[in-house]
Amino acid sequence: MELRHLRFFIALAEELNFGRAALRCNVTQPPFSVAIRQLESHLNVILVERNSRNVMLTPAGEALYGRMQRLMGQVGDAYELARCVSEGKRGKLRVGFHASMLYQGLSEMVQAMEQDEPLVEIELLEMATQDQVQSLLAGRIDVGFGHSTIVPASLSSVTILQEPLVVCVPPAHPALRAHDFLLDMLKDEGFICFWREASPIYFDRIVSLCVQAGFNPRIRHQVRQWTTVVAMVGKGMGVAIVPQCIAQSGLASAMIPLESEACTELQCMWVNGAEQPMVQNLLGYAKRHLRASSRVKQK
Repeated sequence: MELRHLRFFIALAEELNFGRAALRCNVTQPPFSVAIRQLESHLNVILVERNSRNVMLTPAGEALYGRMQRLMGQVGDAYELARCVSEGKRGKLRVGFHASMLYQGLSEMVQAMEQDEPLVEIELLEMATQDQVQSLLAGRIDVGFGHSTIVPASLSSVTILQEPLVVCVPPAHPALRAHDFLLDMLKDEGFICFWREASPIYFDRIVSLCVQAGFNPRIRHQVRQWTTVVAMVGKGMGVAIVPQCIAQSGLASAMIPLESEACTELQCMWVNGAEQPMVQNLLGYAKRHLRASSRVKQK
């Protein structure tokens, strides 16, 4: 017994006419009639009573028709589910993200995809870049958005945007009154950095910028959250170099542009061979909605 036997029987049950039912199923009447007889033979029951004028369902046929309606509805739902999943329009997507994305259009990206694809469930999991890499490799997330990292060969990645780095100082810091700010003005300051084990490339980039300015930074504190960095700076606990978008956090600190064009990259990462449609769809929304902030003006 094949699925077509059931489709043919449902058409006959609703049309009660072999010719019309065959036409509805896009076959000629002889093979249609054969299929109905095959179904009856397989079940060993009579499903329809035939005469020269009428076609009527037997009690067995009536019972089968009721069940087959529900079954074919479920089959249709299964087909639709498979199609939606294959097109990335249904399913769950676990997304690792870095806190700074809150100021780069994360909410707009998620809202746009959820509005366009209401059957896609996006679960956001905040984690540092290195944690995202490990979570991708372990299958705990489907896609990650991290900052400036060396991506293992088993992962694919694409750069979504570049964000300028800026100096973050307390609101009343003397450097804010300087006519021409130079990074070496902070050589005697204590620096607050993002934890090196969580983002080694960022940490080394900050050290490199200071060395290029003629001094080795005094790293006093290392933390896991950008907002923590800025909050600590606002409390006078040190200075920092942060992505420009953090200026939008609203925390009590001041930002000064760097003379150099130093940037940090936002990368989208996923496991090689896992280019499922939902991941590719999300990548498209990321390219359209994630953005670098405008250049910070010296305060």
